[in-house]
Amino acid sequence: MSVFEGIVFGLFSTATVDATIFHSYSKLNSSTANNHHTNNHNNNNHGGHHSRRSSATNFTTPDIVFPSWKPSERVLRFTTDQIEEVRLRLNVEVIVGPDSPPAPAPIESFTDMGLHSSIMKDITFHGYTMPTSIQAQAMPVALSGRDLLGCAETGSGKTAAFAIPMIHPPVRRGDGPLALVLAPTRELAQQIEKEVKAFGKSLESLGTAIVVGGTNISDQKSELRMGVDIVVATPGRFIDHLQQKNTSLSRISFVVLDEADRMLDMGFEPQIREVMQNLPEKHQTLLFSATMPVEIEILAQEYLRDPVQVKVGKVSSPTANVMQVLEKVPENEKIDRLLGMLVEEAARAENFGHPFPLTIVFVERKVELVQPTLLYVISLFFPY
Repeated sequence: MSVFEGIVFGLFSTATVDATIFHSYSKLNSSTANNHHTNNHNNNNHGGHHSRRSSATNFTTPDIVFPSWKPSERVLRFTTDQIEEVRLRLNVEVIVGPDSPPAPAPIESFTDMGLHSSIMKDITFHGYTMPTSIQAQAMPVALSGRDLLGCAETGSGKTAAFAIPMIHPPVRRGDGPLALVLAPTRELAQQIEKEVKAFGKSLESLGTAIVVGGTNISDQKSELRMGVDIVVATPGRFIDHLQQKNTSLSRISFVVLDEADRMLDMGFEPQIREVMQNLPEKHQTLLFSATMPVEIEILAQEYLRDPVQVKVGKVSSPTANVMQVLEKVPENEKIDRLLGMLVEEAARAENFGHPFPLTIVFVERKVELVQPTLLYVISLFFPY
């Protein structure tokens, strides 16, 4: 079991003369990098919220189908005590409303989940042996058609928890996408699409599109207009395409808001609301968040219908194995402070006989990458 240790620095200007230096020290178990699954939904217990249809499209509107799903007979025979025993072992807490039906039982084996044979083939191909805690409980909820509010740390495998249900059973081609995943950053969206493709590798008809900023919008327009089944997008760019009538919400039956807390922190709430308010009435929503601030609770109350809340471990706290420090300094002192931090880390590593830790420095704009002072600082510690 290998362990990665490193330091991440971020240099970002603020609206005032101050600048922000954020750095986190982490020890991440590399075995947790294997996380991701999605599957479509099912029967009449579908989630969703009353909403308006989008008027910004001329696409046709086929009927939305919520396919039936059931786990293995072994899982169906679980008693209440057995279900609670499994949840305790997985460190999973499940909460449902007082008048809601019980949440589906957690499933600790992919073979017991009743997945399509092609998806099982891809799961095996990618070396997945058993679900993580969030996958074991969230996937049955998603597959059953219930809305979901999932709370789990980054690296817990939540991407697979919604990716596999999103493509099970194989989706059908049509005018507009059947599933939409909104993520806060281009990098996360790219990671999610990669996982969706991995688990849909055996589904020849599966069409996906990634819609994010920083890439050619014309290429995205062509891809969307040709017709795709699943769109993974950042909120701002997706709204651009909706306004240009390059795609439609009329067929969306499966919506995922991934890392919703980060999207709200980045100011995407208006875009999220615009999407959610214009979805078809019958749809299922999965909301994932590493923390549970009041803003997420409000969002869930407005757009999730009778959701199952799944919590893995302790919620509303930073990842236990990451120490985060936020410092505010004047703009002209950022580089000097960064140099000071690097010197401190070099001395600490030397005192303990460790090599200098792997370090990543994030900057706000590309032009900052070629600043002579920053290049000099980096060359002191990384001469090659």
